[in-house]
Amino acid sequence: MSTTLSPASGRHRQSRRSPWISLIASLSVIAVAAIVIAPWDAQRRQAIADQITVWTNPPSAEIEAIADATLLTEDARRVFFASLPTIESAETFNEHCSIEGSTVLGCYAAERIYVFNVTDERLAGTVEVTAVHELMHALYDRLSRSERERIDALVAAAVAEIPETDPVRDVLATYAESQLADEWHARLATEFADLGPELEEHYAQYFEDRQLIVDLNVRSRAALTELEVQIDDLVAQIDELGADLEVRGDQYEQQLAALNAEIEDFNRRADDGEFESQEQFNSERAALLARSDALEADRVVLNADTERYNALVAELNALDTRYTDLYSQLDSTQAPPSVED
Repeated sequence: MSTTLSPASGRHRQSRRSPWISLIASLSVIAVAAIVIAPWDAQRRQAIADQITVWTNPPSAEIEAIADATLLTEDARRVFFASLPTIESAETFNEHCSIEGSTVLGCYAAERIYVFNVTDERLAGTVEVTAVHELMHALYDRLSRSERERIDALVAAAVAEIPETDPVRDVLATYAESQLADEWHARLATEFADLGPELEEHYAQYFEDRQLIVDLNVRSRAALTELEVQIDDLVAQIDELGADLEVRGDQYEQQLAALNAEIEDFNRRADDGEFESQEQFNSERAALLARSDALEADRVVLNADTERYNALVAELNALDTRYTDLYSQLDSTQAPPSVED
């Protein structure tokens, strides 16, 4: 399971490998005994297997820091570490995670967690949120059938309350039906607040403060969101001004054409001596000059507004460039190959 765009306390554990050797051996015996005594207890067997994996594969300082920063509970930390999470550069990440169409930031594949290493400070928090999102897939994978059915029902009820206009719905529209419950379970955990007491109680098994994750997700997207708001505002201004300029431009051209035709007729009649008096000539001439002056004033304003329109378009193009550059930092297929020191 992979995620596009989408964190826990615990005490620091020091790596002391040698004392673990006998302990691991003992616990291996316990694990075997547990399987013999209670073969039906799949969750217990999984927990023991996870703990052994953690003892034999202690997490790096980087991974421990993520668990600390996101306030994971002890149970969640164990599953997180047992999933052997790695933060990878683009080249390695793309080998582990399927990149098909949309931007992928992480995946849970073959019971392991892989996260693309987003290093741009403007997107700080992305790695942590993505790691937790993928952890939710690992946790979902460990639910018993009955518990999964219960949680799926709670998730479905929460999803039903999400507005149809929510952008997450657009993202999940590309997912297979069989993936939706798992994906929504992860999305709700990291992106949505106030999910109701039963679902919050479920997530409380994994987070000491789930709201911290939701806030971190918002902050990690803040730079992109700000640019999106600015772009949307500029597009609205450009569309409105462009439509207005089109109407006014057409009106100006029509009025100019009409005025020029009347001036030609005026000049022809003057040449042919068709005016009955100097007063008639002066009156019609003054009216034409007034209309010409008014049209010239309209032209000046129209040109000024056209310049403003062009300036807005240039500003939009600059924002688009900034947005594309920032978004590319999330795209492992566009990232330059890493350089080894």
